[in-house]
Amino acid sequence: MTTRASRTPAISSRDQLVVVPWRDPLIERLGHDALGDYVELFWLGVLGPTATWLLRRLAVIAVAHPEGHRVDLPALASALGLGWDSNRASAFGRALQRLVMFGMARKVDDAVAVRTVVPPLSVRHLARLPEHLQRAHALWSDTDNTISLALAFDLDTDIDIDIEPDEPSASVSASAC
Repeated sequence: MTTRASRTPAISSRDQLVVVPWRDPLIERLGHDALGDYVELFWLGVLGPTATWLLRRLAVIAVAHPEGHRVDLPALASALGLGWDSNRASAFGRALQRLVMFGMARKVDDAVAVRTVVPPLSVRHLARLPEHLQRAHALWSDTDNTISLALAFDLDTDIDIDIEPDEPSASVSASAC
């Protein structure tokens, strides 16, 4: 049985961590750029602000260095406005644990693989969003999200939109989430 401690990347005694991109062809086809609006609007409330910023910083590193890159953790923590402590109970350690818990990062050998493309929200996470974000998510499109952004930021729009499903028994498959 795998313990939680073994799934969470250990922060080395040298205060460094090797970051590599997490390659997942399905998510890369269906998901959203880790640096895009989708993460800020919909994943932020799930991951929390510190983990979201950490995800974005690590994704930039993973994209810039696909072969892997050693990160100075005290400098990264400082750049995120956090004090540095290698303890897993620190704000930085908890943010890294949240990324692992929600499938945005994982331990791979002596490195941390980070998603550069994030999956769409699951139905469970979507149901916990405020109503205006649920409406914005229902209309989300990576090509034109003007209406979704207006709804997400609760801006007044002159557009009357009905996003209720046509059939009350409509279901969502797990592959679509």
